[in-house]
Amino acid sequence: MERISGEFEFLGAGRYYIALDLPDRNAVLKFLRPEGPRRKSRKRWRRWLRRKALRARRIALAAAADRAFRTLAESKSFTLSNCFPETEIADDLDVTYEMLGQTLRYSGSAYVQCKVQFFDNHTPLDSFDWEAIAEVQHRLWRMGVGLGSGAETWGPKNWCHTNDGKTRLADLSSLSPDLDLVRKRLSNTTRELRRRKLRKYQPVDCRPQIERYLAFVSDRLRRESLDQLWRADC
Repeated sequence: MERISGEFEFLGAGRYYIALDLPDRNAVLKFLRPEGPRRKSRKRWRRWLRRKALRARRIALAAAADRAFRTLAESKSFTLSNCFPETEIADDLDVTYEMLGQTLRYSGSAYVQCKVQFFDNHTPLDSFDWEAIAEVQHRLWRMGVGLGSGAETWGPKNWCHTNDGKTRLADLSSLSPDLDLVRKRLSNTTRELRRRKLRKYQPVDCRPQIERYLAFVSDRLRRESLDQLWRADC
């Protein structure tokens, strides 16, 4: 992809990534969220150390997710569009943006992803293809990649509708080559946490579907299936 530079509109910041608008491409630019300076006063030293350790872990997880996506993108036996919305890697980036009243600059690599209808915990369960939540993960498992977050594993948060109406995984930050971590996200404990979230945020008329939805996904995302499919296409 050609070099991307200039000033772009800030769209939002998640735990891992900054998102900027690319209106001429009908796309979003995503790159790792930089760490701002923090004062290390004695009173807040322990809090600073905890945040620093968490930040280091997030950077490591994001780096692992990036390597996993690049491996998928380079594979001749894997089709990205079967799992993700249209996404490209931009390695030559030099952009500025406004965030929290500051003008910031970023140079490095990023993802360029077409704009989609992004899902969150409020997205009605009857508005998307349940089967795709499992099918996408099965395709990833076969390549030795899974999801390291419960929100993405069980959905629908961070999934999306593409422009042609297909259900795909939008957020790439949870991609993981760590089989043990992926197996952990399939646990009953993680599923129960997702049930609580869905009960809290789903529209009232969709709440009766929560049990059926989780049972449907759980039946297809079994640890036995994970072990059988893991790296089957590698």
